[in-house]
Formats: sequence, structure tokens, C-alpha cells
Amino acid sequence: MGSIRHNAIVVTGADYDREKFGKAHMKAMELFGVLTSPIVTRNLNGYMSFFVAPDGSKEGWAGSDIGDEKRKEFADFIDSLAYGDGSNYVKFVDVAYNELHGTEIERINARTKHYL
Repeated sequence: MGSIRHNAIVVTGADYDREKFGKAHMKAMELFGVLTSPIVTRNLNGYMSFFVAPDGSKEGWAGSDIGDEKRKEFADFIDSLAYGDGSNYVKFVDVAYNELHGTEIERINARTKHYL
């Protein structure tokens, strides 16, 4: 028996950098397939978002380890989209949650870590 620790990723970007945001969405589709939502756009301030749903695997199982690797690859990919000064208009948060351990942020953009 094991516990399921859900990991969800939320990605938000500005519409003036649609190319990089589109690359992030394509990478999510490549890595996570049907767990990746369509892009949701909002005219207000020009932001777009999408979501990667949890894989549902139990901690310690092979599926969970594969999910961990994919989330790391995805986060590294988003960080690679940053500008030379480290700023990035493609923002993400990987949130872990369950009834045993509560909720915690697993990872955010590399540069953003300095501001927490």
C-alpha cells in the first residue's frame, strides 16, 4: 500500500510572448499527453494559462518516478526559455498535495526562487 501525492503544474504566460508560451505547451503535450489542458486565454491584461493534471501514481512506484522525471524535464525546459537576464514571461508552479502531507510548492521558475 502507498500514498498518492498529487502533482499539478500551472503555467501562465503573456500574450506578447506567444511563441515561447506555445513551445511550453507543445513540450507539455509531448511529455504529458492527455493530462495537458488546452490553452485558456483571457483578454484582460493578455495572459494565457494551461494546466498539467496529476498522473495519479502512488509514491515509490515506477509511474511516480517517471512523472517526477517528466516534471523536472518540463521545468528545466521552461527555465531554458528565459531571457539573458534570467527573466521569463512563461511562469509555472508545480504544486504537490494530498491528505497526508498537505500542500507544498515543488518547483517554480529558477529566477523566481530568489524572491520567495
